[in-house]
Amino acid sequence: MYYFIVNPAAKSGRGMQVWKQVRVELKRTGTAYRFYLTAKERNASYLAKLLLKKVPGEVTIVTLGGDGTVNEVLQGIAAAGAFPRVRLGYIPAGSSNDLARALQLSQDPVETLHRILSDDSERRIDLGRLLYRETTTPEMNGKQRYFVVSAGIGFDAAVCEEALRTKDKAFFNRIGLGALSYGFLCVKRLLLSKGADFQITLDGKRVHAVKDSLFVAIMNHKYQGGGVMFAPDAADDDGELDLCFTDRMSHLSVLLTFPKAYSGSHVGTPGVRLEKARKIRIVSSEPLYVHTDGEVQTRATDISVRCLPGKLRLLA
Repeated sequence: MYYFIVNPAAKSGRGMQVWKQVRVELKRTGTAYRFYLTAKERNASYLAKLLLKKVPGEVTIVTLGGDGTVNEVLQGIAAAGAFPRVRLGYIPAGSSNDLARALQLSQDPVETLHRILSDDSERRIDLGRLLYRETTTPEMNGKQRYFVVSAGIGFDAAVCEEALRTKDKAFFNRIGLGALSYGFLCVKRLLLSKGADFQITLDGKRVHAVKDSLFVAIMNHKYQGGGVMFAPDAADDDGELDLCFTDRMSHLSVLLTFPKAYSGSHVGTPGVRLEKARKIRIVSSEPLYVHTDGEVQTRATDISVRCLPGKLRLLA
């Protein structure tokens, strides 16, 4: 039995169109399945948790939507304490689809479905787990959140926060350029953001005192933001997370360097730093937005992140 959690509103309604294609193929192949449609923001987490409480034993969940929908399903799996018994499949239907890009999934949802249904598609990949230590939302202090693509604090998270509430993203989706909305919002936020100082501690011993930095991106895969290759060497099965951050770099330099990140050629640019670590702690000089897979919960001054090797059983 396959359980589908579908976000029909993904990419301004494209999620429902993709689901209709997938459902036709499921019926044609005689595949046993049940499906749940998300009704509102963050409903996918509730559905995954409810499903796992009702269904014992090994469960195969297929998420159809964007990276944010996958992120919410991860939270539901975590809340149910069910990572060991869940196999997770993913059919992309979002705006950015960075997970699909990193996994090199087909743009044809039917082809991706058949890959999920095959017997040899399961593999284990790493997950990231973020702990909110000090936030502007007291009830978030001590809370944890899992991510599969990336997490970040600062400028990139501020872009995600605006993307979640602005109409610009919907406009780009309507004209078929949803992935470009991130680039548009990046330029917009660059005009409004200011740098902060960070103390970044890696694996409990390497400490970086970073000045006038716009962001720290923590990557489990290469891409975020619709194809921005912040971490060209990132791998989801190496037991480490990749970091990309700026240090003493002007807004103009960031703006000029940003287009290079789509090809990964930003590596080596003065002021751009890349690191790898299993455990990360970031303390900022002021409260900044924090995201996990593009989902923003709060602003924080102190977060910790850990790589969880082989935590997720992925069908891809």
